[in-house]
Amino acid sequence: MKTIPGKNTGLKRQLWIAFGAGALCVGLVGCASSGYHERRGAAAGATAGAIIGGIIGHQSGEEGEGAAIGAAAGAMIGREAGRAKDEADYRTESERDVDRAVDYGDLMTDAEKERVRARADKDIIVDWSAYLTPDEKRKLMDRAGSSVGG
Repeated sequence: MKTIPGKNTGLKRQLWIAFGAGALCVGLVGCASSGYHERRGAAAGATAGAIIGGIIGHQSGEEGEGAAIGAAAGAMIGREAGRAKDEADYRTESERDVDRAVDYGDLMTDAEKERVRARADKDIIVDWSAYLTPDEKRKLMDRAGSSVGG
């Protein structure tokens, strides 16, 4: 990129490229019905990508283009990472809803209850779901389902 002495065309071009990258990021983030972590991940990824892309682009003399490409790539990567976090939160929330609806204490044998009490180091347990592993919960639900179904 050639610059003419006394002219600030390089800076103007870089500002337009940065503006375009910002508009692209807003488009990526704003058009989707996304969760909290997905939006934050896209914004953080775009920022980090623009910085890293600008540094790499500076080495080749194309800071603006490097920043734009870095921002777009960072936004996409950050968005996907945020989406994964949102999905994990949704699954955890769904599991908590099941835990509230099920009284695991009613599904457990006395021996199972004693084992969990010993592991938790508690004599009285009101909310059994807090002390059971996901695998133990699945086994209890499977056993309950098979005894109800026949």
